[in-house]
Amino acid sequence: MGKALIIVGSRREGNSLNLANKIKEELKKDRITSYIIVPGNQKIHLCTGCMDCDENGVCDFTDDMEKNIDKVLECETLIFITPTRWNLLSGDIKIFMDRLNPLYSNKKLKDKKMVSIAIGSTPKDVYSNNDAVKSLTNFAESSQMNSILTYEFNNCLDFNDILKQEDNINKLIEKIKIITK
Repeated sequence: MGKALIIVGSRREGNSLNLANKIKEELKKDRITSYIIVPGNQKIHLCTGCMDCDENGVCDFTDDMEKNIDKVLECETLIFITPTRWNLLSGDIKIFMDRLNPLYSNKKLKDKKMVSIAIGSTPKDVYSNNDAVKSLTNFAESSQMNSILTYEFNNCLDFNDILKQEDNINKLIEKIKIITK
């Protein structure tokens, strides 16, 4: 069976984490191992752009990214869940992606499957999640991952609003199950 890593771009215990927990719970029913990482709740230094990792494949910083990188290497599928902020992905997701550069420089992200999920607080016709999803997709393409699935949720302002979209969640999870098997 496949393994999935769910990277949650919100520190709050709200829509993004609720969705991650629901995905993990449903994958477990199909004996698919998954892990959840919330980078904003970890000790992760900002990338300084020193580019040392391009030469040696290792970041100079000692922090929680060491464990995160091990999980990324272990899993075939990466599921990024980001709240949409200013029509963009969250800063915590961007910091996490920047710190994956040691894997990028050694092509260790190549051919991993990637699922990009954006969660917006407004109706689709007011603001769009497109830019957040596009940023994630660009990251996948740049690092030679396979962007397998993108998904958007709207009208998720309050902490549990996403749980009202059970049909959309179930459709997403069925697609993720197919991808991760």
